[in-house]
Amino acid sequence: MSVEILDASTICNFINDADFFTKSVEQRFSAIDSNHDGLLSYTELASELKKLRVIETHFGIDGVVPSSDELRQIYHGLFARFDHDGNGSVDLEEYKSEMREVMLSIASGLGFLPVQMVLEEGSFLKLAVEREMAAKVYA
Repeated sequence: MSVEILDASTICNFINDADFFTKSVEQRFSAIDSNHDGLLSYTELASELKKLRVIETHFGIDGVVPSSDELRQIYHGLFARFDHDGNGSVDLEEYKSEMREVMLSIASGLGFLPVQMVLEEGSFLKLAVEREMAAKVYA
């Protein structure tokens, strides 16, 4: 983890750099695709989503933990967002499309005033910051 400063333009520039964004998504997709069949199953994607700690409420500490049925509903709902064609698996294009939407939502929430955030190594936000820093060095 590291503390970084970013804003909406950091994320938008990351997404708009089609080659860099696509390569980043492909690498993450391959890492999640544990059986290497080119598709993400519910189990594979849910495992990744759990790492995002969607129920986390404050600085790494979970609040009231939902029941196992509620958690199942949350993860099935999230999986359905990725599974655009409803065939029970997520292909690379579906994953890329949904991650683009997730990143744009984050950018919209951040706005254009810089904020300081703690970012996980290898996360899309961290990659966006690293891309921005590299672009400034080579500019």
